Amino acid sequence: MIKFENVSKTYNNGFKAIKNLNLHIKKGEIFVLIGPSGCGKTTTMKMINRLIELTEGAIYINGKSIYEQDVVELRRNIGYVIQQIGLLPHMTIAENVALVPKLKKQDKKIYTDKVDELLNMVGLDPKIYSNKYPSELSGGQQQRIGVIRALAADPPIILMDEPFSALDPISREQLQNELIKLQVAIQKTIVFVTHDMDEALKIADRICIMKEGQIVQLCTPDKLIRHPANSFVRDFIGEHRLKQASKQNLPELKNIITKPIVATEDKDLIKAMKMLYKNKCEYIVIVDKYYKFIGIVKAWDIYNNCKNKDMILKDIMKTDVHKLSINRKLEHAIEILSKTDSGCLPVVGENEKFKGIITNDIIVKVLTDRIIERRAI
Repeated sequence: MIKFENVSKTYNNGFKAIKNLNLHIKKGEIFVLIGPSGCGKTTTMKMINRLIELTEGAIYINGKSIYEQDVVELRRNIGYVIQQIGLLPHMTIAENVALVPKLKKQDKKIYTDKVDELLNMVGLDPKIYSNKYPSELSGGQQQRIGVIRALAADPPIILMDEPFSALDPISREQLQNELIKLQVAIQKTIVFVTHDMDEALKIADRICIMKEGQIVQLCTPDKLIRHPANSFVRDFIGEHRLKQASKQNLPELKNIITKPIVATEDKDLIKAMKMLYKNKCEYIVIVDKYYKFIGIVKAWDIYNNCKNKDMILKDIMKTDVHKLSINRKLEHAIEILSKTDSGCLPVVGENEKFKGIITNDIIVKVLTDRIIERRAI
């Protein structure tokens, strides 16, 4: 979507704010730029809509250089939300939101309906708020208007320059949550500048940490917390966040394994099939009299062979199955399952005693729950 190629920015006094920057911002993601004051995050963002002109290199939007189009048209096709909001005090809320569509000479009926739709999306009833003036709204409400004004002309890209930093903590958290929910519906490419690591970790699909005009680390919030690139990143994240994250690691195997149907190897296939049907299971795990894991049988294999009345589970069970120790981490199970088509792994304890199985379905649920918890939707 947005591509920086060898981009540098040097000011007239010789200060090099950005140094040979290369990055690719994906379509539909919330891409957060963060770093200490003077690191170049705001400069990087403002070069996208040419509020700051680059000195060297190139920036492309969908493969087209930003210098191949009129700068006014470029900016009208990129939403822009700032900390100061910048609502025009003499215009009503509806007039403020409709400003860019009106400048682009869009059909009045279309953008009027769009204004109502956007107000509803952020919980502001158009019948109540359309004809109010900015001074009649709270800070949080004004910032909501600033966000939807940037969306009114339906631009593919939204730039957000510390938009919530001036708000009180409660309003700020509410707007962060609303942005996350809103993005599910609008699917815009959002470039978000912040100095708040908690905010970055909460809203970002990817985080780009900058220092002295260069990228130090660019990755997902989860990877950033779990694998900081160096001491600078660790210090910037903060030890308290790293410690908190360590407490939120993936659960232990013993807490999420499931117990399938267990049988001995001498059971005939018809009885085994009835067990699967009754319990709505896909696997039967074979154990010996000491509950030691021997092998595993899939329902499909039983079905394909059950016409042979003389066959027992021993005849069709798979014994060359990768077993996982109950003491291994879930990350290890994920790695193994990603390389096999079995769909499950038997988990064993001391002396190969069978404990349960871990399945792809369980892993998907665990990872989904973590994402939802982190994003606080």
